[in-house]
Amino acid sequence: MKKRKIVKVLSGIFIAIICTLGGIYYMSYRAATERNDRLIQHGFKLLEEQIATYIKENYSGVSKIEFSPIFVDGGDGFSMFTANVVPVVYDTEGNRAVLGSSGTIEGPYSDFGTPAGLNITFDGLGDQVIELVVKPNKIVEVSDYDNLPDFAKLSEDEGLDNNLIALNSEGYLKNVIKDEVGSPDVKITYNLEIVEGEYWKWP
Repeated sequence: MKKRKIVKVLSGIFIAIICTLGGIYYMSYRAATERNDRLIQHGFKLLEEQIATYIKENYSGVSKIEFSPIFVDGGDGFSMFTANVVPVVYDTEGNRAVLGSSGTIEGPYSDFGTPAGLNITFDGLGDQVIELVVKPNKIVEVSDYDNLPDFAKLSEDEGLDNNLIALNSEGYLKNVIKDEVGSPDVKITYNLEIVEGEYWKWP
């Protein structure tokens, strides 16, 4: 009887230890995941604003800009981590066109996210590091900003320009023209939802 009691007590202690360790691991994993998600969402908030601002200020004839969810992929030890968003542009007649290398028309055109256009990581102290490309060979840090600062606006984006020019010339968009007037009344819908998957399959 004593042996059975001892075995039961030891089993109970063992189960309690396993449950405690499992709980600690789960909480640590959840905290790390939430921390990473906050970094991704902060970085993409600024990237989406950068893309939308460039189109708004440099292209007339645009009625609406919207974004797909943020697609994360890789980072599992077998492939590099990537995160991408897909911009969509509507003209004033309601025509809809998906931007990017897997968009409405075949590229290659610019994709939008990491590692091109946006760099996101943590420094040695665990603080967020967010960098945006503003033109070829120029990157600026925007870690401390909740909204896009003027110095982080795109000054040029050849891939994005070529994409919009091709969409317009091939008739997918009508009268979306690069000029100084822009589209000041454009409606912009940002999207910071994070999903796992392949962004090029998004409709």
